[in-house]
Amino acid sequence: MGKTAAIEKKNSPMKYVHIAISILLMFGFGYLPAFSTVTPLGMKLLGVFIGVIYAYSTCEIIWPSLLAIIAFAMTGYTSGIAETVSLTLGSSLVFQVITQYFTTGAIVIYGVSKWLIRKTLSIKAFHRRPKLYTWSFMFLTMWCCIVMETIPLFLLLYSIWNDIAENCGYDKNSSFRYYGFGGILLAEMLGVSMMPYKSWQMGLAKSWANITGTAINLGQMFMCTAVIGTIVITSYIFLGARLFKVDFSMMEAFDVEKLGEESKHLRPRCQRILIVYLITVFLAIFAGTFKGNALSSFINGSLSVAGLFCLCTAILMILPSGEGDGKAAIVFNDIKNTDAAVSWPVIWMIAVTIPLATAVTSEGTGISAWLQELFTPVFGGRSPVFLMILTIVLMVFLTNVGSNIALGNLMIAVISPFIVSSGANPMFFGCALIYACNIGIFLPGSSAPASIFHGRSEIPDPKMRMKVTGLAIGLHVLVSCIVFTIAMLLTNG
Repeated sequence: MGKTAAIEKKNSPMKYVHIAISILLMFGFGYLPAFSTVTPLGMKLLGVFIGVIYAYSTCEIIWPSLLAIIAFAMTGYTSGIAETVSLTLGSSLVFQVITQYFTTGAIVIYGVSKWLIRKTLSIKAFHRRPKLYTWSFMFLTMWCCIVMETIPLFLLLYSIWNDIAENCGYDKNSSFRYYGFGGILLAEMLGVSMMPYKSWQMGLAKSWANITGTAINLGQMFMCTAVIGTIVITSYIFLGARLFKVDFSMMEAFDVEKLGEESKHLRPRCQRILIVYLITVFLAIFAGTFKGNALSSFINGSLSVAGLFCLCTAILMILPSGEGDGKAAIVFNDIKNTDAAVSWPVIWMIAVTIPLATAVTSEGTGISAWLQELFTPVFGGRSPVFLMILTIVLMVFLTNVGSNIALGNLMIAVISPFIVSSGANPMFFGCALIYACNIGIFLPGSSAPASIFHGRSEIPDPKMRMKVTGLAIGLHVLVSCIVFTIAMLLTNG
């Protein structure tokens, strides 16, 4: 009965209504009259972006991605389909995610996650305390993200949480899965921007310093973000468990002996995979943190992080397993057709949404100018407290619908004159903006981690995904407004 109902729902008339709306948005929206400063190119790109996000939310992943690439090529933003394919499927980010999938997938397939689950669930402090275990899992994830590469850690932790759900007996419709995956996403996004000392966050910090004349104090920002992250994670774990009615009984009653004898020890193959993988992550962190030396210059310049993980995968496909089977540590045929190893919907979603979000907010579209025209009057003559709250709320909204880098720089240009003229300490406004800029999780195109989250086959319901990310965003906005406002008022005093 349930299976028949599912088939009927899948083939309901609304399915074709959603398909028609998606196609009309992708290929027809651009023919509507342009408005304000938005150019005809901006209208076309906006239509493709809205259409593919709508399709992802109501239909599926693969065919909307294929049509979006065609529609993207027809906008005139690129020279044609060849350049569009290179910009999307040929991007270094897509290549990096694929090679990372091979390694993190192998970690799951060859039993590393089961060994880790057994070890952690066997700790006495967590015995019959599943919420404490979940909180510790998310809390440590947040702190690890200060230094670790985000995407490979995402893939690894998602695989581990999925293994926990599978072994405890939770099905795909269980709120336990959505709640856990959403918690991992939130924890990583909170952790990666605690201090803007690397990547695009550092670029925004420099932009803020150049425009306002006030540099970001990493120590003071870290004190604020550590408090915010701890409160938000704790609130999400306990409030989310109640709101989503998460059933912890199966996790609480789970017997680690069900994981089998192989989970008691880490196989030689797994040890080698972990060692090479962790060395790769360390090198990526080193190159992104300590610039100016020969090794960092080589990794950042000639090799790149994508090439570094490609090298990691290649080495593991050559390195002997150590188990006397005459095979390499990673056997490609073991992982190539396994959903636990490589999630193609995620890859397609990243390939399409990230370049589209960047294109939508590029200079030639007029959308950034329209946003500047729209928001500038709102900030005039306002109090520092109002400016702080509005900065956080607007930045969180904008980063969830477009490129965080482009819109972050746009917001700096829009709000900085009003903040400086208000007499408030501009430093904490910069901290709040940069931190809010990283919480792009609501839509697939909000960020690369968001694309990975929304594309996971283990959590297929878009409404539930939006509920958990909506709670995460709400908690972040509320706590950030309070903490940064207090910090700003204390330093002004």
